[in-house]
Amino acid sequence: FTVREANLISVSSAHFKILIFIVVMKLQSAAPGKVVCEMKVEEEHTNRGGTLHGGLTATLVDVVSTAALLYTERAMPGVSVDMNITYTSAAKIGEDILITAQILKQGKNLAFATVDLTNKATGKLIAQGRHTKFIGN
Repeated sequence: FTVREANLISVSSAHFKILIFIVVMKLQSAAPGKVVCEMKVEEEHTNRGGTLHGGLTATLVDVVSTAALLYTERAMPGVSVDMNITYTSAAKIGEDILITAQILKQGKNLAFATVDLTNKATGKLIAQGRHTKFIGN
């Protein structure tokens, strides 16, 4: 199973340029409330320093935690209320990373998830995200 997230290729003008990328993740495992995906860091995923871009990390936290939420009995994607990420180390081009999302609690109106991005080879934590979503009516 491959997940592809594609945003417009690129938009340019005299004042700005937005580079959009393609993210390819492979689903490694899924259990109710827990999803693990794998991704290889490619050049288009990096910042000027050649490491995994923080904005892409935030996107991964959002997307994979939502996938874990969809893999629960209620299967509701919800709407983001709060999301924060702590960046602890860098992921370089060519490194494989694991993105592990776990639903901590699903209440009547809110769901809470954590997402760990780790280096597949070393297990070193790259970033940890926390995501709160509104899942009520």
